[in-house]
Amino acid sequence: MDLESSPFYHLFDTNYATSCAEAKHIHELLRLPEQELRDIDEEIARLDTLLDNLRSRKEILSSYIHKHRQLLSPIRRFPPEMIAELFTYCLPSTHPSTRDPSEAPLLLTLVCKQWREIALHTPYLWSALHIYISDFPGEGFVERRRNRIKQWLERSGNLPLSLSLTHRRSFWEWTHQGSDNQKTRISSLMECLIEYSPRWKDLTLNAPDTVFQLIGAVPPEKLRVLQRLFINVPYSYDHPIPSREFEESLFLFLNRLPRLTSLHLREHLSLPFQSGFQQWSKLTELSLFRRNDRHDRKSNPLLFNDAMRLLSQTPDLRVCKLMIQLDGTAKEHQVTLPLLRDLTLIFYAVPYGKPLSLTLAQSLTVPSLANLVIHGYAPLADMTAIRRDRLELFYRELLSKLFKESTSMQSLDIGVALSFSELFHLVPQLKSLTIFNRREDEIERLIAVVDKSLPESELSLPLCPELQTLKLPNMFRLTPSDLLNLVRSRQEYSSLYSSQNSDPGSRKCRALRTLEVYISSSCDRNDVTPEIMEAFERLREEGMNICIAYNGWPETPEPKDDWPWEGLFDWEGCSEWEVIRSTRMFKTKPENAEMVYI
Repeated sequence: MDLESSPFYHLFDTNYATSCAEAKHIHELLRLPEQELRDIDEEIARLDTLLDNLRSRKEILSSYIHKHRQLLSPIRRFPPEMIAELFTYCLPSTHPSTRDPSEAPLLLTLVCKQWREIALHTPYLWSALHIYISDFPGEGFVERRRNRIKQWLERSGNLPLSLSLTHRRSFWEWTHQGSDNQKTRISSLMECLIEYSPRWKDLTLNAPDTVFQLIGAVPPEKLRVLQRLFINVPYSYDHPIPSREFEESLFLFLNRLPRLTSLHLREHLSLPFQSGFQQWSKLTELSLFRRNDRHDRKSNPLLFNDAMRLLSQTPDLRVCKLMIQLDGTAKEHQVTLPLLRDLTLIFYAVPYGKPLSLTLAQSLTVPSLANLVIHGYAPLADMTAIRRDRLELFYRELLSKLFKESTSMQSLDIGVALSFSELFHLVPQLKSLTIFNRREDEIERLIAVVDKSLPESELSLPLCPELQTLKLPNMFRLTPSDLLNLVRSRQEYSSLYSSQNSDPGSRKCRALRTLEVYISSSCDRNDVTPEIMEAFERLREEGMNICIAYNGWPETPEPKDDWPWEGLFDWEGCSEWEVIRSTRMFKTKPENAEMVYI
């Protein structure tokens, strides 16, 4: 049955009004089609009923099979001890456990009755906890939080505890030093935690003075287990620099920790460096960073002389993270840390005063260094060309010395203003490289780091032949095709070198396994072709980890001479607030704030 075969086809989609004879003809013409339509509807209803019955039967059979197959699940045959051991691998690896029900251990108590019983009776799951106290806890808050903390920690048995406490001051507390009521509430909560002080092993504190005063009063015999301490040094709105009294009390507290091996301070404290802190020689991990927040602009990093004097007292360090201020008063030192494997140096250069001495780069010797992070911050716009060149030479000399002396360098995270590509031949064993660099003249040389170093006719290892992880967290003007060519070139050269060099004792050339790139500029839509996207997807299917992000798409400006609301408002006669408010109301499209992932 076709519309074109109808005698009324030429009248369809018109305003034609039929005559009585034509209407009778149409009714006769529709008698059979309408009957056929009713038959089809009845058949559809019958089939729908049959389909519903089949679906219902399918659900019954699926449930029957699923319930029986559950009995065959291998984990049901695991003894509770093995399940408890598996639970420990579900805990967060980067932070202490929280009260979040979507994370272990609380998540494990919501699966089934058996898992809940096992989780509640596995002490290790409850041996770590992060505690957050809001600015203005309401009535009953402290009592409820205290009871829940006690319930949580009681499940940990007699195991050592890892605790994290954060209480951020409100503006009112900064300006009024807090109310007595607030201090009473915090003291009540701290009394609960101090009950467990004999089991403190790892303690992180980001809290006001009241908390430190209470902890400082804990007897030394109750702190014999404490090995790791992280302190975000408290400060007030009017006094962002720690007071002398606080430094002295902290100094005395640290001296009462006989087993302290890991110390992390989020603020510059001068007293321990000048007074001969006896605990330095016991430390295996040390981190001294400047606090960074919107209210603090007065504190300075550790001076170079103090940093070297400090490191000379820590011969057993394995991990060290320091923020250091470079200026012309710094002197050369000779410090050797034979066991140090992880080193993070954040340099702040002063743009004035005496010129920087290049001999400072020879002050530190770390023969076992495996992981290096080195970043530099300097107001280059305020520096003369001579000072900038001298700072670049300092970084070059320092990197060259560290690279030459270390035979086990595997990971490098670098963010200093210099041309460093030619230094990478000193670290052929490097496996992971992170470069934080925005210099345009370095982009091509950067690509050469993981590309071929010689023409294809010459069989030679590229720079960093064992490199498998490359991260570029702050680049620009790199297109997806540039990155794809980089990966492919490395793969091809790895295959070529491996096929022509069968010596098992020789150094291997590896293909990249991880590529993470953030480009701060927008992504041109013409650069993202289907072929490039398919190529990256194939690499992911082959097992390569790839994350490439651009800062959105470029906005297409509207023609300024054809805005539909142009002239509607007299912008020149409006205040700044009115202009901003109006442009927000009449914005024709949302701001381009979405990331673009390749």
